[in-house]
Amino acid sequence: MEDSARLQEFLKEYEKYHNDVLKPTFNEIQSTFGPWKSDPNYWASYTPKSWLPAPSPIHRVRPNIKRPESVVDKILRKPADFPNGLAPESFALMNDCVRLRVIVYFLAQLGYVDCEIRRLHKEGNLEISPTNPPVAFLDEELTKRFALSELRRVAKDSGYISLHYILRFRSTGLPEDQRPWFELQVRTLAEDVWGEIEHILGYKPQKKTSFAVKKQFWILSKQLSAIDEHFNFLYEELSRFQEEASIKDSDPLNAENLPSVVSDIGVGCAQQEVHGLLKLLHSRGISKVGNLREVAIPRRVETIRHLHLSLTQRAANNFEIIATLATLRHAKTPEEEHDLIKAQIAYLDAWDTLKRTSGR
Repeated sequence: MEDSARLQEFLKEYEKYHNDVLKPTFNEIQSTFGPWKSDPNYWASYTPKSWLPAPSPIHRVRPNIKRPESVVDKILRKPADFPNGLAPESFALMNDCVRLRVIVYFLAQLGYVDCEIRRLHKEGNLEISPTNPPVAFLDEELTKRFALSELRRVAKDSGYISLHYILRFRSTGLPEDQRPWFELQVRTLAEDVWGEIEHILGYKPQKKTSFAVKKQFWILSKQLSAIDEHFNFLYEELSRFQEEASIKDSDPLNAENLPSVVSDIGVGCAQQEVHGLLKLLHSRGISKVGNLREVAIPRRVETIRHLHLSLTQRAANNFEIIATLATLRHAKTPEEEHDLIKAQIAYLDAWDTLKRTSGR
């Protein structure tokens, strides 16, 4: 009876902690890390050359708050870490009551995320825990290849690959002594699938699992690592082709040459925009390099920029400029061109407003 009353009191305290501390931190995480995925130009500073597309390393940003039953279970499983037991002091000690998982597409992009976290630690509002330094669940070769040697390296029997950070905001609406540490995990898309499969099967390498099952999981992890390497090779080959492309007007527009072509007309693009832009341009009959160069004359680009600013009170982004240029292929007079530009700007602005208000 006494234990039940103590648990109920603990759960009430955790609910208050959730509302007063964890939820505001969760919201701050969303506003800080959300642009990693949603802003096509967030990673533009990591572009080695101006005509290359801005990297788009992030597949998903997923924060969550630990459920009360998980908090209770962790305290009861680790009494040495939480000597006060079911008391508010215990969940205040946890550094993963709020967790964030960031999924990148390719192995090489783990380095982008590590660099950005360290930049935010040095210049921004993010603090890396001095007592729980970052951990790389990687083998030695990958750690060196992707310049992650500053992280403490740990190898897991399951072959799990991930980067783990314990972080805190330096400045929020919370008093300094109440700002919680939170955990950030970074994985590739392939490794995230592996992690989900492990989780749904309840597999833990350190538990008493038969040798055959352990061996099978180990084999699968190695195969997934090989797939990750193949994906990464394709990504690095595309980046190399984009960098070295020699482009003629007669060439078909594709993922290798589009970034360079739009850069030549004074417009950039992010890697995540390439597929959508190609689909849009092809639908307008602009399938060759020369077709795009023909419509993208400097006067039109300037007109689009000025009209967009005048009509929407904001600067046109790269996608909007290219999408508007694509409507002008068959414009026959300056008046028709002007009307097409205005109509396209109105359509794109309405679509942008719809996305923002619907939370898409």
